Amino acid sequence: LGDESDRDSLIAQQTAYWRSTLDGLPESLTLPTDRPRPPVQSFRGARVPFEVPAAAHSGLKKLAREHDATMFMVVHAAVAVLLSRLSGSDDVAVGTPIAGRGERALDDLIGMFVNTLVLRTRVESSASFAEVLEQARAVDVAAFGHADVPFERLVEELAPTRSTAHAPLFQVLLVF
Repeated sequence: LGDESDRDSLIAQQTAYWRSTLDGLPESLTLPTDRPRPPVQSFRGARVPFEVPAAAHSGLKKLAREHDATMFMVVHAAVAVLLSRLSGSDDVAVGTPIAGRGERALDDLIGMFVNTLVLRTRVESSASFAEVLEQARAVDVAAFGHADVPFERLVEELAPTRSTAHAPLFQVLLVF
C-alpha cells in the first residue's frame, strides 16, 4: 500500500478518499427500539431467517439488470431506504465485509483476508427507488475501489467519537 506520508501512495490516496467520503458522518444511526440502548454493547442478537419468494427474486434480478447493478446493490439500496425511514435520517451508513484478496499474490494463501467497508448513502425523501439505487451503485463501486485501507486503520485515522454503546462509523452490518 506504500507509505502514508507519501501523498502518491495507494494508502494515502485511499485514506484521503475515506476521509472525504465520511466527513460529517453522524455518530450513530438512531433507530426506534423497544428499550433504551445499554451503555455498553452486549453483542447479544438474534437471527431471523426468511425466504424471498421466487417471483420476488426474479423481479429483483430484473431491476438490477435494468439499472446495471448487482443484487447486492439492490439490497443495499433497499436497506438504506428502510433505515432512512426508520431513523428519520437522510444520511445512512452501513458496513459490509469484503474479501481482502485484492492482490493476486494472496490467491493461493490459506487464511481469512476480510476487510470491512462503510457504505454511506444519502436518501432524500423525495428520491425514487431508482435514484437511490443509482446512488447506492455509485457508493458501492467507489467503496470497493478503495477497499485496501484496513477498517481498524480507518477508525484510527478518522478518530470518530467513541462509545461503549455502539460501534464506530456504522451500527448496521449488511452481510450478503
